[in-house]
Amino acid sequence: MVCLLALLLQVGAAAQEREPVGSGPEPSPTPISWQIELRFSDPKRIEVLLPGRSQPDVFWYMLYTATNTSDATQWFYPTFQVVTGDLRVVETDVGINPLVFAAIRERHRLTHPYLTAPAQAIGELKSGGDNARESVAIWPAADVDVNQFAIYVGGLSGETRVLRNPAYDPSRPETATLDGGQEVTVNPRYFTLRKTLEIRYELPGSAAARRTAEPQRRSARWIMR
Repeated sequence: MVCLLALLLQVGAAAQEREPVGSGPEPSPTPISWQIELRFSDPKRIEVLLPGRSQPDVFWYMLYTATNTSDATQWFYPTFQVVTGDLRVVETDVGINPLVFAAIRERHRLTHPYLTAPAQAIGELKSGGDNARESVAIWPAADVDVNQFAIYVGGLSGETRVLRNPAYDPSRPETATLDGGQEVTVNPRYFTLRKTLEIRYELPGSAAARRTAEPQRRSARWIMR
C-alpha cells in the first residue's frame, strides 16, 4: 500500500509539472448521474475523557445531512478524507472510541435529534428530504496541526471518468504482492476518477494559536478525484 501511495504522489507531481493548476478533468456542469446532496457544518472541536486517560483527548468532527436527490434509492457509503497542507492523509472514523460519538450526539441532541453513528449511516438511502440521513465524520485533532487542510467527501455521485495513466510503464508488472499476500495495483494502465466534494479550510495563527482557532472555509467545489 505504501508503494501504491508513493506511485500516486509521483503521478500527481508529474501532472502538476506538465499542466497548470486547475486544468485537470472537471465534473459535468450539470449532474449526469445520481447525486446525493450534502449539507454540512464546518469542523468543530470536542474534548472527551476516555477510559484510562488522565487528560481529555481532542477531536474534530463535521456534522452533515445527506439527501438523495435522484429518483431511485441509492447505496450510501460516504468517505471523508482529510488531507493536510503538507500532504498527510487522515482517514476519518478509524479507531474512534464510541464514547466520542456519544459526546457529540449529546452536545447536538436538540438540533440533530436523529444523529446516526458513522458506521450506521451506511446503507440504502431513499430519495427525498423526508428520508435524509444525519451523521458525522470524526478524526483526532492531533492529526491536523498545520494551517491548511482539505476534506474530500466521496460516495456522493455516480459520475466517473477513466483516464490513461501518464506514468504507466509497460516494462513493469501492473500488480505486486504485499507481505500478507494481498495483491495491489502498483502500475495501473488507467485511473478511475470519481466526482468528489472538496472543502478547503485554513487554521490561522501559530501552532499554539491553532489549538483554539476556528477553521475558516476557503472554498467548496466538485472535482474529479
